[in-house]
Amino acid sequence: MAEIRGGTLVQEILKKEGVKYIFGIPGGHIYPMMESCEENGIQFIGVRHEMTAAMMAEGWALTTGDFGVCTATAGPGVTNLATGIANAERNCSPVLCLAGKAKVVEADRNELQDFNQIDVYKSMTRHARSVQETQRIPEYVGRGIAEATTGRPGPVYMEIPRDIMEGYVDEAKVEYQKTYRLANKPAGNPADIEKAAKILDQAERPVVIAGSGAFYSKAQNELKEFVEKTGIPFFTRNAARGLVPDSHPLFVAIGATGHPVCAGVIQNADVILVLGTRPGYILKRESFPAGARIIRVDIDAAAVTDQLDVEVGIAGDVKEVLKQLIPAVKSNTHEDWMKAINNGKSQIVQGALPLLSSDQNPIHPARLMFEIMQRIDENTIVVIDGGDVATFGNSFLPATGPGQYMGIANGSFGPLGVGVPYAMAAKLAHPDKKVLLLTGDGAFGYGAMEFDTALRYGIKFTTIILNDSCWGMIKRSEAKRAVEDKPFVGLFLRDVRYDKVVEALGGYGEYVTEAKDIGAAIDRAIASDLPSVVNVMTDVNIGPNQ
Repeated sequence: MAEIRGGTLVQEILKKEGVKYIFGIPGGHIYPMMESCEENGIQFIGVRHEMTAAMMAEGWALTTGDFGVCTATAGPGVTNLATGIANAERNCSPVLCLAGKAKVVEADRNELQDFNQIDVYKSMTRHARSVQETQRIPEYVGRGIAEATTGRPGPVYMEIPRDIMEGYVDEAKVEYQKTYRLANKPAGNPADIEKAAKILDQAERPVVIAGSGAFYSKAQNELKEFVEKTGIPFFTRNAARGLVPDSHPLFVAIGATGHPVCAGVIQNADVILVLGTRPGYILKRESFPAGARIIRVDIDAAAVTDQLDVEVGIAGDVKEVLKQLIPAVKSNTHEDWMKAINNGKSQIVQGALPLLSSDQNPIHPARLMFEIMQRIDENTIVVIDGGDVATFGNSFLPATGPGQYMGIANGSFGPLGVGVPYAMAAKLAHPDKKVLLLTGDGAFGYGAMEFDTALRYGIKFTTIILNDSCWGMIKRSEAKRAVEDKPFVGLFLRDVRYDKVVEALGGYGEYVTEAKDIGAAIDRAIASDLPSVVNVMTDVNIGPNQ
């Protein structure tokens, strides 16, 4: 009788489904799985806080389009994952969370790290299960991967009690399936495709808004072919940033209605094609004009009519639907419409030019953006973390390819601390690409110790800190309340030499106080071939709208 351990069964399904990394912190409850993964080519990346593990798993999804895997030992290890998993749920990111759990025989006996974990995660995952038999581990893990990756993606929680993980079973009793998830994706109803094509052909001022559903369907080639055939200008947002690069002549701006170009174009559009994205915090429902004819595509049929009064709703995978629309629509250019859009973009650029070349001291944040822009090419991945920093970055920094632009603004949850984990995951997924992380000094505090992780695993990326020694976004949002007898509360930080912190951990650091020194400092940091930080002191009194 050949016996096999529970942790090995987990590994075999992960290996079968192409997993390369698992992110977490070691723990006795999960050690058999960790050990088997490491022995069989799935590298365990040990982080310094479980929130980082969850965010690295999501970062892997955001840069590859496939699911990421995180793990934690029972009790506090599992609760530390929560913010990252909640963010993945709000962002519709495919993440498989494999959690340890106290032994079945220890349940409700006040044993070490016994806690009702599954009820915590039921509200923030697509699928949450507890495995109660070792021989059924492949069934549960395989089902979890399918739930995370098919239909509208999202996080899945799977807990395995310690005695189930450590247990041995006769492998002859274990049932394996040939496949756990289908590769084929649903297409749209042909009648709906025909209706949509007619409306698009009649449009005078159409626009496309593509979101995460377009990214996870891997629709980059189809989106490019569609907009080039129809001449329709497009926005990308959330995980779809860079799906078709910003350098494309039909690209308008990021799909955020706070962006002046985006807001103006949507308000003047007569037809809006919405591809795999939801209105909400960044794309306001109220921004869609009452007279516009809306065509909406979503893999979730119930989501098609959510918040928007659509004229044609198509339930289907974005890539498959675009394949149907391309031959159905007529070739067009919409030259006058695009000319008007480009005129508006040009006016905004002209207004920003003096800021981009500013030599003021303290440094103007826009000058920092200009220096970073000069160092972004088609092989650069941009990650953004922070409040005001995210607004500056999203206003100036380009997305140059699929999975090459991600950060705190990927969805509505908005947790600080995604920067370092996203950047590390991106570099692991694309070791040949340059990874630049733009972060605020407040957000940097969440991930500073993870530079130890980066050093241990040789993960090389460059962080640029926009350091105004303040929680700047809150300072600006509460400015009206700051009168002489009512000062700001808790907003100001110290002028910390974060570059020295990273140097102490073994990385490379630069400290910049003059605008003229920014570019050379970033270049040296990139060339250092180490995890690096460029700590740039900026003007605390200047926000994105100032």
